Amino acid sequence: MKVLFYVALILAAMAAYVQVADACLRNGRICKANGSMGNCCSGFCYQQVGWRRGYCKNR
Repeated sequence: MKVLFYVALILAAMAAYVQVADACLRNGRICKANGSMGNCCSGFCYQQVGWRRGYCKNR
């Protein structure tokens, strides 16, 4: 019974890690400067005036 509990605990921890890892957009991914398409991992969405979308990149 304890083994099943520990396996469930490990699986829950792995699922939480996957959700955190996918929480931001990597460099080169499409974004919007207002954050409506998600937030860039770098914290910067390069979007020029007149562009409908930008892309994540380092400053």
